[in-house]
Amino acid sequence: MTASGVDRPVDRPTAAWRTLGFWLGGAVLIFVLSIVAVGFALPGVPVALWWPAAGVSVVLVLRAPPHRRAVSVCVVLVATTAGNLVAGRPAELSGLYGLANAIEAAMLGWLLLRRGRDARLRTTTDAVQFVALSAVSAMVFALLIALINITLVEGAPLASAIITCASHLSAVLLIVPLALFEGQPQPPSRPGESAAQILVMLIVIAAGIGPLSPLPLAFLVFVPLAWASLRFPPLFAQIQAIVVALTTMLFSRLSMGVSDPARIDPTERAITVAAFVAALAIFTVLTTTERNESLRNARTAVDAADESAEAARATAATVQVRYDLERQRQDFLSTTSHELRTPITIIAGYSELLSEADLPAEAAAWVDAIRRNTGRLAGMLDDLLAFSRTQAERPRPREIAASDLVHEVVAHHTGSATARSIEVDIDTAEEMEVFADRDDAARALGNLLSNAVKFTPAGGAVRVEISGVAADVMFTVSDTGPGIGPDALAQVFDPFYRGEQAEVRATPGTGLGLPIARMLARRNGGEVMIVSLPGHGTKATLLLPRGGTAAADADQ
Repeated sequence: MTASGVDRPVDRPTAAWRTLGFWLGGAVLIFVLSIVAVGFALPGVPVALWWPAAGVSVVLVLRAPPHRRAVSVCVVLVATTAGNLVAGRPAELSGLYGLANAIEAAMLGWLLLRRGRDARLRTTTDAVQFVALSAVSAMVFALLIALINITLVEGAPLASAIITCASHLSAVLLIVPLALFEGQPQPPSRPGESAAQILVMLIVIAAGIGPLSPLPLAFLVFVPLAWASLRFPPLFAQIQAIVVALTTMLFSRLSMGVSDPARIDPTERAITVAAFVAALAIFTVLTTTERNESLRNARTAVDAADESAEAARATAATVQVRYDLERQRQDFLSTTSHELRTPITIIAGYSELLSEADLPAEAAAWVDAIRRNTGRLAGMLDDLLAFSRTQAERPRPREIAASDLVHEVVAHHTGSATARSIEVDIDTAEEMEVFADRDDAARALGNLLSNAVKFTPAGGAVRVEISGVAADVMFTVSDTGPGIGPDALAQVFDPFYRGEQAEVRATPGTGLGLPIARMLARRNGGEVMIVSLPGHGTKATLLLPRGGTAAADADQ
């Protein structure tokens, strides 16, 4: 991973020129900045006040391809050593300083990119880690410089270590973020705000650091710098911090303003300036990154809100479409059923009259077939009408004797059961009352009994039992039919679903009996359940609230 962001395909000549520019430009920049930094050293102080070459060196290591990082460290070593030599330092000292610079850049590069980490500054946590790792590498460099100076340079090694640590830390923190920031879209600033901010910064520099005031007011630069960090892109504030650092170094080198030698000796002045620039760098990195993270989080929140709103609109549109389709379906079922009922009623009436007439045996059989199939068709229409109006109507619950309900329903299906020699057994040993709409309860139980009679082979048996379960009355309809397989059992309550047995045996029906029974039970506070095993019959259970307690709750 490199800190350069997204790579874009380029043609080979362009890539070659870019590669050459990267390596040659980086080496030349480190070389020139090394010479300039040595020239800015204060008289009597063996190390430079600021070492911007350290920042460029780290950028070179971070931006180098992974397989060329060792080369980048060698470039830092050679360029820094050459810069120190040209600036007038002894060859042995220049080589050791160059080696220390290379070690620092290699160490920080490894710390930032270890284990495939992304070195870009996206969050405040990233900025804090970057500052901490930069401080560690700067302290290691300062320790190396102290050891070198103890051996080769006269003077105070501790002061040199403090100055070099602060100067290298500030250089890294001010320069490296220029390559690591991942900018976010900025809110528009007010017209002239950037010009006003720059003007305020210039005034504060002149008054706090420069010759306009003899008072130590350098801390005032943090005010316009905070303005820049919180209102403008990160690079704007970072570049301003670099300008403040360079200006501070210049005034210190020229002994102007608060850096007047009459007030403070060179070593103390160097430590103060280096520490001030390091504090400036830390403040800028942390505030600009925090601002950048806030903008990123705000953008993420806005995008998430937009996506959520779009999803809500899509959901609402889908619900509306489903509602319209459901309404149209129910209107179609209701209208069609009512329109078909009239001709079916007429056919049923005339077939009844014909059955009472004195007809030849052959014609009588035809009339009987008309009557049977008209009854089947009427039953289908009843199912369709019940299905279309079940959820629209409100039930009118009242207390009903459970045994009366069972006998009424069984009596209605006795004819079809007798015609197929199916015995219907009733067990109403316990007297109980249910609290439900009478028509709903009768139709729900009737649909369960109708299914049991339909699917029980001729000569089989159906049993209807009543029992109490907690606050409910349980009606159980058991048959000796073929049973239902697991796959079909999972779909028996789907509207219009007809199982394999219904298709094989050509059993008449619409596939609405069980769905209607469940809907009728649920709207009365009950439930319908089916238990079955292939070859062992089917047991259908209707639960309805028991009278007494349920009726009292309804009255309240």
